[in-house]
Amino acid sequence: MEYRARRTLFDRESVFSIESGSLVRAVNQNVAQRIALADVHRVTLAYSPLTVIERWTCSIEGHGGRIWIPSASFTGPGTAEDRRGTFRPFVETLTRACSDQPSAGSIGFVTGGAWSSYGALALLVFLGIAAALLALGAIGTLLSGAPVSGAVWTGGPAVITIVCARIVWRMWRRNRPGAFDPKSLPADFASVSGT
Repeated sequence: MEYRARRTLFDRESVFSIESGSLVRAVNQNVAQRIALADVHRVTLAYSPLTVIERWTCSIEGHGGRIWIPSASFTGPGTAEDRRGTFRPFVETLTRACSDQPSAGSIGFVTGGAWSSYGALALLVFLGIAAALLALGAIGTLLSGAPVSGAVWTGGPAVITIVCARIVWRMWRRNRPGAFDPKSLPADFASVSGT
């Protein structure tokens, strides 16, 4: 089984496959990374949205380094393709293959992460305070009889801040640290039926 995705705008398409007991990432038919499944010590599932599309990632860490696999593939500047339909089945196969290893008892199968969750929470609090202050500034400008353009200069950033807070809210809510059963991925992870 294999999965294909262009991880960043500046990368070429990667082909991820499970071969001979290893996770392999190839670029242009050349092996770029290889991690033996017997050497895996951590599998992390996370939600990391792009500004253009929802995105989930699976990171495999082992003695050979770290390979991360995204559910979205860049197709050009500011555009990406949703590949959850093939991503989730590949990750299910991969996590099961990891759990079938003799060393599976020492593998951490985790979701989210403390840093991403707490960082998003801190940013969410900051954005909430900023939006409130900007909204108060817009109201104050209108009540003081100043031209409407003054309220637009504070109201516009308030709206942008609220939109950013919505994205950060999803990150905080979906990246709470936890564990998962490698034989059954969390229902909300890269689910095709919902986001």
